[in-house]
Amino acid sequence: MFTTVPRVRLAVALAAAVTTASTAAGPVAAAAPSATGCRVDYAISSRWPGGFGAAVTVTNLGSPVTGWQVAWTFAGDERITQLWNGSAAQSGARVSVTNASWNGAVATGGTVSFGFNATSGTTPAVPSAFTLNGAACTGSPTDPPTGGGALVDNNFPVSREAAYGDNRYTVFRPANPQAVGVPMPVLVFGNGACAHTDNSEVTRALTFIASKGVVVVDTGSADGSANGVPSGSPIPSLLTGAITWAEREQNRSGAPLSQRLDLTKVAAAGHSCGGIEALIAAQDSRVSAVVSLDSGLFADGSFGYSRAELARLHSPALFMAGGPSDVAYDNTRANYDLVTVPAVLAMHPQAGHVGFITGSQMTDGMTTVVQFLDMVLNGNATARSYVLDPSGLASKYPWTVSKKNF
Repeated sequence: MFTTVPRVRLAVALAAAVTTASTAAGPVAAAAPSATGCRVDYAISSRWPGGFGAAVTVTNLGSPVTGWQVAWTFAGDERITQLWNGSAAQSGARVSVTNASWNGAVATGGTVSFGFNATSGTTPAVPSAFTLNGAACTGSPTDPPTGGGALVDNNFPVSREAAYGDNRYTVFRPANPQAVGVPMPVLVFGNGACAHTDNSEVTRALTFIASKGVVVVDTGSADGSANGVPSGSPIPSLLTGAITWAEREQNRSGAPLSQRLDLTKVAAAGHSCGGIEALIAAQDSRVSAVVSLDSGLFADGSFGYSRAELARLHSPALFMAGGPSDVAYDNTRANYDLVTVPAVLAMHPQAGHVGFITGSQMTDGMTTVVQFLDMVLNGNATARSYVLDPSGLASKYPWTVSKKNF
């Protein structure tokens, strides 16, 4: 066994110099029963002539474990010389790393990190496959993780932050993505009045959605500073650009959202003018659901988009309106009538044009949005009942709900 280095912190910062381990690799102690899903983030953090340092983070996507063993095969002549936060055994190119005495327990959605220095006469490469307690780490669980359930039952603390490298967006996300336990769906959101700098009006509503385990990428800079994007007219490419931003973050080493997103579960939504952006952006093949809040395409093609665009939708749609006092009331109902995809029309006569965003109907309105997303993106049966069954939202006074093609 290699000597276990005392714990300094769980996320290991590797030294730039090689320190030689004392003994050759030997047999590894028996590990706990197999996990049912895992992901490994392996990063080569430093290099020097004849050697390199690497950091490894393992996320348990399956059942909780009380002891772990991570294994892989190096592609070349790499040999571990020192390891932090565990002990290693190596036979040829095959490596296994076992937990230390103090970090063996890893909950569902939890992580454990270790790092090492190694020698190498060639350019080191990231191994192609890993296992955790014998289970292949594919990045997704093979069984649903324990503690799963309806999105609406979650209540995670939320971080609101500037989008990395792109001042056009603000991100609302669970403050600790690891605590969510599963990859998160993504919602891209367009603001009322097509406000592309200031998103303060929607902060409360989008914080609510993010607290349920959804990553929201909203148009507008986090501090309201100028970002070079004019406001007042729809720019649907901002929302499709937000999806592209999320794709980059999914693969950016060290990003809080790296490998934490489920990019097969992307929705577009928007309020008022931002709803027009969402209805056009939802034509993108990456979008699986669309939400139009107090919005809709105009019969006369105002803002440059005719109602013919609705025929290009390919995913389920939720239309919400605030009753006759909502300036978008007629547009919302007309758009619902015209779409051919599965659609829901939910109306609250007391909400008016902004009640779902800033009024006393915000919680009810955003709960409806979350339930719709859970139904469409996750196939959650409880959420489906809430949205579609007469005993769900439709039974809550004074809501009225219509549906078609479901």
